[in-house]
Amino acid sequence: MKKIIYKISLMVAMFVGLTSCNMDTPPVGVINPEDALLNYTDAVALRTGLYISFRGNVAGDVVYSPELQSDFFHATTSFGNRGGDFYEWTFTSANGSALGWWAGYYGSIANINFFLAAADAVDTEKNEWTADEKANLEIFKGEAYFMRAMYHYILADKFCQSYVGNEATYGIPYITEYAPTSDQTKYPQRGTLEDTYTNIMNDLEAAAQRISTPGQLASIWITSDVVKALTARVALSMGDYTTAISNASAIIDSARYPLVTSAADMTDLWVNDSGKECLFMTDADFSTGSLPPTNNYDYLGYNAAENVYAPGYVPEQWVIDLYDAEDIRFGQFFKNLTITLTGNITYDLYVFYKFPGNPELRQGDNDQNYINKAKPFRAAEMYLVLAEAYARNSDATNANAILNDLRAKRIPGYAPQNYSGQGLLDEILKERVRELIGEGYRISDLKRFGKGVERGDAQESAAIYQPHNYEVFERGADDFRMVYPIPQEELDSNPNMKGQQNQGY
Repeated sequence: MKKIIYKISLMVAMFVGLTSCNMDTPPVGVINPEDALLNYTDAVALRTGLYISFRGNVAGDVVYSPELQSDFFHATTSFGNRGGDFYEWTFTSANGSALGWWAGYYGSIANINFFLAAADAVDTEKNEWTADEKANLEIFKGEAYFMRAMYHYILADKFCQSYVGNEATYGIPYITEYAPTSDQTKYPQRGTLEDTYTNIMNDLEAAAQRISTPGQLASIWITSDVVKALTARVALSMGDYTTAISNASAIIDSARYPLVTSAADMTDLWVNDSGKECLFMTDADFSTGSLPPTNNYDYLGYNAAENVYAPGYVPEQWVIDLYDAEDIRFGQFFKNLTITLTGNITYDLYVFYKFPGNPELRQGDNDQNYINKAKPFRAAEMYLVLAEAYARNSDATNANAILNDLRAKRIPGYAPQNYSGQGLLDEILKERVRELIGEGYRISDLKRFGKGVERGDAQESAAIYQPHNYEVFERGADDFRMVYPIPQEELDSNPNMKGQQNQGY
């Protein structure tokens, strides 16, 4: 059986093809951490490598694959089975995407641990670092702790049960040291979900202690506000509503990230990457090839040369019906277009237009790469985190106030509503759909709310793939594929994870 190994690049920017949390002996000639960071220039180069990985880790198939699995989209007759394993719920422990997530995030975690070991080993006095350089190194370390927390959180979110009520079930291996070894007895185990989340929060605390960078609109660097945002997100997942409220409200109350309130500004945000209401937005530069992956997975299928749209996926009817006609999000997220599908048959349907691609990131008029700068932390999400945390903490008054505030900024002339109990939570979940569709949250949200997937009526049954199987399609909250499989390759190479596969695989 092929063995999964760690590989550490000789390049200081650490473009690394690491594949697992199992650790094998590194190749001959690989640089050791104590020799990798001798001066401030080295530190900056290593930090740049971590950010390059981060840009790729917050966008792409880890975002869109769970959305295709959810109840947002129907595959069209032209989808060609692209993303079919998720859409049809047929993925297995040999699935390429699940293996890619596992490999990619643990590879990035290995780079982080390498950097932290190198940073801890450097003698800043001996190498005559300035006071500012020493202070910046602490910030760089804080950023690394943040990334390590975020990557483990994404893995736990994908490969584990929802936290509340499942604390004693399997978590994921939490790797905090760069320690290559061929000794299989030292390979990691999964531990409990509680262990995993405790370590995530510990790393976030370490990040908060070191990152003094103040919050800034559309920052390309991790700031103190970005740390608060991830802390709020994780705390909500854990049922720690006090922590979620404290961190989310601090971001909103800062007034640094006002929500857009016009259709023009909404378009500017999602098409031209204005950065409005973003705590963090990845950088992107076509001229250097420094681009994030796209979050648009065959939602448009636009042939610029022929001016034809042939999407592989279109929104379900219930999604379209969820929005008020005046909602400024609707006009940007959805466009009613004539689409051309298999057999050259045309339909007038709404397509998902949230990620059309920034014109400045295209190489010519016919280049449809659908690339926008990734926006993993937005103020709108913090409104939703705060509303849900208040609601689950039995504070309907504040939950309604936050929910109404968000809606009033998105819907001109909106009249405030008052909800209570489960009805309030249901409305918050609906608002998460309106605001966050396509951004990778839906399966996680359904798990947290104890709900399964229920696809409904198509905009046009004749336009979708096998409507008798996939138009009205249900999978319960207890379906084992609500949690992704540990890659079989990992289990085969790590004896300490034997018998620790997720249920059903």
